[in-house]
Amino acid sequence: MACVEGNDRFIPCRSSSLIEEGVAFGEARSRCGGGAHDRLLREELLGERAAGRARLRFSPPRKGVASRRKRSGENAAPEFAYKAPRDGSRRVATSPFKVIEAPSLADDFYLDVVDWSSSDVLAVGLGSTVYLWSACTSRVAALCDLGDDAVASVKWTHGGARLAIGSRSGDVSVWDAARRVVVRDSPGHASRVGCLDWRGDVLASGSRDKTVCLQDLREKAASSFKAHRQEVCGLKWAPHGDHYLATGGNDNKLLVFDARALPTTAHRRPVCKFVDHTAAVKAVAWSPHHRGLLVSGAGTADRTIKFRDALTGANLDSIDTGSQVCSLAFAQTANALVSTGGFSLNQICLWRFDNQHKKTTPTNYATLTGHTHRVLYLAMSPDGSSIVTGAGDETLRFWHCFPASGHRTRAHDSLLSSPAAAVLR
Repeated sequence: MACVEGNDRFIPCRSSSLIEEGVAFGEARSRCGGGAHDRLLREELLGERAAGRARLRFSPPRKGVASRRKRSGENAAPEFAYKAPRDGSRRVATSPFKVIEAPSLADDFYLDVVDWSSSDVLAVGLGSTVYLWSACTSRVAALCDLGDDAVASVKWTHGGARLAIGSRSGDVSVWDAARRVVVRDSPGHASRVGCLDWRGDVLASGSRDKTVCLQDLREKAASSFKAHRQEVCGLKWAPHGDHYLATGGNDNKLLVFDARALPTTAHRRPVCKFVDHTAAVKAVAWSPHHRGLLVSGAGTADRTIKFRDALTGANLDSIDTGSQVCSLAFAQTANALVSTGGFSLNQICLWRFDNQHKKTTPTNYATLTGHTHRVLYLAMSPDGSSIVTGAGDETLRFWHCFPASGHRTRAHDSLLSSPAAAVLR
């Protein structure tokens, strides 16, 4: 690089710089490459693609690269390399990353005793006691003991500060987990409470006495109504601020109620009724990605997952899973669905929805095995990346399934101040 003489400023001579060389090199590359750059522009801007040519090619790492990365402290590639397409699906590790023993975990299709809070604390009902396990510290604490009664269901509020507990006797209590005090305690039902769900400050509970009870923590009074002819074994509020409550029953029916009409006696009929299942409907889930999409799964005599449009009452599709459907949950960070099965496969299935063609029916892209008894319980981590499953083999298994959302709130230290590692380990 040269400068112009006779001036006190250093002015580079552009003709001798590398810019000219770069232009010349680019022209030569264009002549030799047959317009590769132009073809790439046409592909990106006009959507044209050369037939039979891959956009990217992945080659195996050179010998010694992985060992150098480990020595230098760089992040090593996982054992299960995966490609994450736009629809959020991915190749999933088929083994759990953690297994916890849970003695006395009930092998009962009609219970729901595992839930994961937004503060990253897992609540587990074992016999008469509710235990809290921190995913951040792995510490365990006993929240409460129901004495002669037994835990039938647990459910965290969306904020993760309060936990609702349903018992076999029909009592429903709400606990402040940090202070370990009862915020609300009421008889609620005449028989076991197998399902709970929150919508803000309103707690909905379903029971073997065939009724659904609504309790607003801001009010003293509670309202209840008869929903099914047999036990209410599944119950979920709709997302997106909708007022719909879906209930599944041992009478093989799936009902949808408008909560705005429930307080009045004259308007307790469901806005939608689905009667095409042939076994108890325990698994119920609303899609967070498609408004009104309601999914339900039924027992051994049915074995299907059915898809509905609750806004129109239309039946969309059905999938035969080959086993009892125990629980369902939509992924938060991907357009996917998780189902757990009982008799006779005892497996966890991941289902992917096709975003490109907007199909309602998903395809099974991963199957997770390891439980030796039916997989009855399912909960999702607060960041949406992992699930925990519980089974009659008295174990809790943790699986990485989806990309993380980045949302994770640490539990308050006072929440888990007394260890009980001998119970959950």
